[in-house]
Amino acid sequence: MRNTYLTTLILQIIISTCINAQNIEMLSPEIVIDTYHDQNIEDPFRYVENLSNPQVKEWINSQNKTSQSFLNNIQKRQFLIDKQIELDTKNDFVVSKLKVTHNEYYFYLKRLPHENVAKLYYRTSLNDKESLLYDPLLFKSTENKNFVINYFQPDWTNSNIAISLTEKGKEISQIIILNIQTKKVYQEILKETWPSNTKGVEWLPDNSGFIYVRYPNANDTSKNFLLNSTSLLHYIGECQSKDTPIFSKEFCPTLNLKAEDLPITTIENQDSKYITAAVAGVDSYYDTYYLPIHKIGANNWIPLFSKKELIKDYKIVGDSIIFKTSYNAPNFKIGITPIKNPNFKTYKTLVPEQEDQVITDFSITSQGLYYVTSKNGVQAKLYKQTPLINHEITLPKTYGDISISSLGVASSKLWITAKGWTTNSERFEYKNNQLIPNNLNHTSYSDLLDDIVIEEVEAIGHDGEKIPLSIFYHKDMVKNGRNQLLMDGYGSYGISMRPAKRIHRTLWILEGGVYAIAHVRGGGEKGSNWHKGGFKSSKPNTWKDFISCAEYLIKNKYTSPKRMAILSGSAGGILIGRAITERPDLFAAAIVEFGSLNMLRSEMRNNGANNIKEFGTIKDPEEFKALLEMDAYHHIKKNEQYPAVFLTAGLNDPRVPAWFSAKFMAKLQTYDASNNPKLLYVDSDSGHGIDDTKTKIFERYANIIAFAFKQTGHPEYQF
Repeated sequence: MRNTYLTTLILQIIISTCINAQNIEMLSPEIVIDTYHDQNIEDPFRYVENLSNPQVKEWINSQNKTSQSFLNNIQKRQFLIDKQIELDTKNDFVVSKLKVTHNEYYFYLKRLPHENVAKLYYRTSLNDKESLLYDPLLFKSTENKNFVINYFQPDWTNSNIAISLTEKGKEISQIIILNIQTKKVYQEILKETWPSNTKGVEWLPDNSGFIYVRYPNANDTSKNFLLNSTSLLHYIGECQSKDTPIFSKEFCPTLNLKAEDLPITTIENQDSKYITAAVAGVDSYYDTYYLPIHKIGANNWIPLFSKKELIKDYKIVGDSIIFKTSYNAPNFKIGITPIKNPNFKTYKTLVPEQEDQVITDFSITSQGLYYVTSKNGVQAKLYKQTPLINHEITLPKTYGDISISSLGVASSKLWITAKGWTTNSERFEYKNNQLIPNNLNHTSYSDLLDDIVIEEVEAIGHDGEKIPLSIFYHKDMVKNGRNQLLMDGYGSYGISMRPAKRIHRTLWILEGGVYAIAHVRGGGEKGSNWHKGGFKSSKPNTWKDFISCAEYLIKNKYTSPKRMAILSGSAGGILIGRAITERPDLFAAAIVEFGSLNMLRSEMRNNGANNIKEFGTIKDPEEFKALLEMDAYHHIKKNEQYPAVFLTAGLNDPRVPAWFSAKFMAKLQTYDASNNPKLLYVDSDSGHGIDDTKTKIFERYANIIAFAFKQTGHPEYQF
């Protein structure tokens, strides 16, 4: 590959600015030509990748001002913020990240309606009085920064707890250790960590310390960012510099780990005989090794299984491994084999593959094996299996998403968390064949959703495939083609769009809109084949499925092109970006948050090497073609009339760089022939939207809904 810099006759300088018909300041192109496998590709806004360039910074500032002014002028935008605050106050409090320990202590984050961030609490039983453990506002309070707790993990005896804190959406964190009884914080602070992105910390059986992953280049803006991470053993009371490696590329040279691999370890419980280590990343499958627990610190890890076994999840029970695999079973099956000398070809099958349902979760207790299935990603069921029976457990209502957890084979207890599109997250304890409510949250705005209709249908894709499509609307909606409709989707990493109640969806419907979710290929709604159907060279199915769903909604008069807006974020930027570049006539507006919009340059971003596993590499001729095809930036055409577009990005995003959105917008504004607004907002105090404060989340949702209603013609959102 080579680069050639061309200065056009029109352009005499690298960056100049002009004003388009919408009075939006635009950047001028300076073409760079890359040659990949004998094919020349023009990149007119390569310089925008340098966000520290003064002229690029000035342009982004002007974009932010224009976007904020535009949004502030929309009638009812402030109403949307106020409405979210009102709905939030209907909750006595909001609990998240609940963890129940082996002796049934409850640890959780709780936020009161007047609070902007959640605090860490615990109680010694479900019905015991709670106690405040830690307020993140206390962390480095003199620095005047807003830290949030994004992860925590108590030890096996509830003596100490590791707490991870981050600020400004960076996700990269610092870990403190707190004594649960005295509530005093130990002196050491572990930096350059990201436990919310891995399995977190693993406490040693004797609670003297824990294993965690450190990113030595976490504060580096170079290409080494997030590379060469290491699993380290930390002992309480020691400084971080004394932590010793357990599993890494450098520590285990014979295992051939790559710099981008995540070395993640697991200790199932305090009585585990073994510790396992996975060579993880964005790939669905991974090579895994193990050691006897007393040999922690040795580097002679024993192979357990490879990624070729297609094992998605596993649990160590005694001297056996129980696992979920998609090998010759795209909807997954569950098997068991000895951990010593395992055989993943002649193992005993515990739960066979289901014909039209995907096995999504499983857990083990002293009473048997429990597993969850899902049809089309939206209809979940729970089953119990013993040597004598296999039967469905009847829940009080139908749920779209079910997850389960237990304390292992030493306990009979099972916990069930169930959700629906309009249903609160409900938690149960299953004991002696009885369901016992186990909720910590008490009140909500569920009554507002009583009149909402949910349809689960299937649209026919371009190749005849049936695409699951979830549609939500008020019961009084009339299918006359005049409804404002907002459709979202994702379609990457095998991640399913699972049912859950979302405040922005509720707001959209309450304001008279129809909401739809397209379960496109690339996700996991229909098993591993559904993921592979939108993977690398088959990625076009992702946005073609989305387009097919849009056409279904139009044909069946839920909406029309002038009243349809589309939304996604992160890898969903591929979905939205290619949908509007392939069918700009089909949509009135498109919103992309933190979007992957320039995939041909994916490897050049900080998190790029890891994403090769999902999207491909420019070094391979076929994968280069796939990356070019999924690159929305390179499919923007001159003088095409594109719908209204609103892009957001966070300067602190460790996953998707803000320059993806900036480049796309710079080119779109230059090439677009329409008068539809093209807005970019880059937030210097945010990242990927994951660890945002309540205030930021409410503002984000208000901006999205207000923009979408404005462009789809809602009369109360005009100016």
